[in-house]
Amino acid sequence: MSNPLDPMRGLYGQAICPPVSPATVNQPGEAAPRTEEGKTFNDVLKDFVNQVDQTQQKYDDAIGAVERGESDNLHRVMLAQGQAQLSLKLAVEVRNKLVDAYKEVMRTQF
Repeated sequence: MSNPLDPMRGLYGQAICPPVSPATVNQPGEAAPRTEEGKTFNDVLKDFVNQVDQTQQKYDDAIGAVERGESDNLHRVMLAQGQAQLSLKLAVEVRNKLVDAYKEVMRTQF
């Protein structure tokens, strides 16, 4: 009989995460594991940074068009500004979480 208070089991006794054999864990210097789509964490992070950059470029293009007199659609500019601001805040928070996680890993090693 399994222990009902086992921290690796959910409310109904189902495993929260499947057990991992030591053979499947990457050793230092090995290639990073790929996601189901074949992307590594590095690829996902690059895509995220590119999306933030594209959002900033949209805002720059919209504000530039208004400044040059090519457009008078201030609503579009304000939406682009809000999206750019929100995506930048998200990027900063993701960076903060990654730095915190790195610091935590460095504290746990001896």
